[in-house]
Amino acid sequence: MTEDLHARLDIIELCTKFGWYYDQRDWDRLAGIFTEQVTTRTSADGERRQVPARDLIASWTAQTASLQSTQHQITDHLVELDGDRATCTAQFRVRHIAVSPVREGQLENAGHFRFDLARGADGWRIAAVLPTIVWTSGDPAVLAPAGRPGQDAQAVGRRFLERISAKDLEGAFDCLAEDVRMEMPFAPPGSPTLLEGAAALRRLYTGVVTSVRSIDLPVVDSQPFADPQWAMIEYTGKMIQPDGQDYTNHYHGLFRVVDGKIKVYRELYDTYRFAAQIPEEARHAMFRTSDEG
Repeated sequence: MTEDLHARLDIIELCTKFGWYYDQRDWDRLAGIFTEQVTTRTSADGERRQVPARDLIASWTAQTASLQSTQHQITDHLVELDGDRATCTAQFRVRHIAVSPVREGQLENAGHFRFDLARGADGWRIAAVLPTIVWTSGDPAVLAPAGRPGQDAQAVGRRFLERISAKDLEGAFDCLAEDVRMEMPFAPPGSPTLLEGAAALRRLYTGVVTSVRSIDLPVVDSQPFADPQWAMIEYTGKMIQPDGQDYTNHYHGLFRVVDGKIKVYRELYDTYRFAAQIPEEARHAMFRTSDEG
């Protein structure tokens, strides 16, 4: 009886973590609660399909890149155990808030999840997540793949910043066109003002990421332009420098995205704050790889 109770509590907690990690955009932890292959349901025809967990996470990452926030409320868990297999059904209500409001600017869905779970050496993992939507309220365009101007540009720009924060340089560099231009017109002495070509940006960000103790670029807001290739993303730059000193600044990035790749990245920030917090010699050290061949 005790083992049965512990299993039920572990399963309820795991299914709760699904909504929590999703809303926090904690994709690494979210990936960790799934089996390698996950059964899901297509939105087009409702047919079940099995996909690698990493592909499912990637699809959610892309979808939420165009959202300001999501909130899952998952309740009323009903667990059925069958040895090392289990099923948990739970009510859900999820709200999606658009980055740039159109009409209502939000979409709310409610229904129930069916989670199929398997227990292995590492404990319980989710092997299937099957939502059934009972009712919907709001603007369906909030989740449309190309529902509004600039949505793709926002998604790619946000992903680039997110991957830099995670120190996933390959993931970040995959967002860049080979002929990308990065413009920093107001950069202080010791910092580059113009970089041309993906190789130059690779050298820059490799130098930055490897020279600091930590880096985080949380997005504050993003907005589309009338030209769908352009988007403005507002974010905070946070770094712990090699000497342990904190650096925090406010940034606006203008992104031009063509065919899913960043062609122009124009970075505007408070250069007085940058110069005050990062001495010139530290700037040279941080950006030295961008000046090499």
